[in-house]
Amino acid sequence: MRVKNNYQDNVDKLKNKNRFMVAPVVERTMDGIVFASKKEMKRYAELKLLQRAGEVSDLELQPEFRVSINGNHYCTYTADFAYTQKDERIVEELKSTGTAKDAAYRLRKKAAELFYGIKIKVIIK
Repeated sequence: MRVKNNYQDNVDKLKNKNRFMVAPVVERTMDGIVFASKKEMKRYAELKLLQRAGEVSDLELQPEFRVSINGNHYCTYTADFAYTQKDERIVEELKSTGTAKDAAYRLRKKAAELFYGIKIKVIIK
């Protein structure tokens, strides 16, 4: 009988693990939409309820904001949600503390805010 060593067991476990520790697809799927996280899915459910109650309208998932400078494409910023509340368009993003500090993310976010004249609401999860 051959016994695997502990090192190989650990390597095999790491290969099968997502580095972001994301829940299985079935646990983060709602209305046929697979979300990046359970918290994003829960926020979607909250926004749907608010929309049904008339508190928000025009709910949009994964809105894209293409940023161009001098006619050249610079970046595309994709938020989690956009909706209208009390005649104000709100763009919302759910982020972990680590991702919120990421320099590339912050640069894309700031570029979209400046280009479109919007303020992106970041919810740290």
